[in-house]
Amino acid sequence: MEKILIMDAKNYAPDMEELYRVAVRGIIFIDGKLLMIEDKYGEVKLPGGGIDPNEDDYQALVREVKEETGYDVNLETIVPFGEIEEKRLSVHEPMIWHQFSRLYFCDVYAEQGTCDYTENEKKHGFRQVLYTLDEALEKNRKMFGGEEEKAWNQREYRTLLLIKDYMEKHGL
Repeated sequence: MEKILIMDAKNYAPDMEELYRVAVRGIIFIDGKLLMIEDKYGEVKLPGGGIDPNEDDYQALVREVKEETGYDVNLETIVPFGEIEEKRLSVHEPMIWHQFSRLYFCDVYAEQGTCDYTENEKKHGFRQVLYTLDEALEKNRKMFGGEEEKAWNQREYRTLLLIKDYMEKHGL
């Protein structure tokens, strides 16, 4: 998969232990709006998460989208978009957080089931929402420098910019 963005905060010592993680994220439009997850702070992100052992990207994408949005992914519509590499000091422990997020355009079936959030996702008030790209960009831009800014706000914001650029270039 083509690497479309590298984000290295360089805010860590190079000899620190490294936590390596691969995640998948769905780029899903419903009636012209992007299907996203919003937390209680107002941050929005693409649905997705870490790949479990013995899962491939598509299996993880289907599972994560279902858990976070209640929608089933139509496997025949999955198209790779690109990969984002993120490297920074972990916010939870003194180690390097090194994550690869693989992004896929896909469609979901119209019928929506129930979400299956983890306890941590419930604690942060996760809920599925629909926003235009511009609305989602503005919501994440407002997080910059604020009390609720998270390390991943920049990733989500820059990912949305890449999606917007792609959509404009391809007349979508």
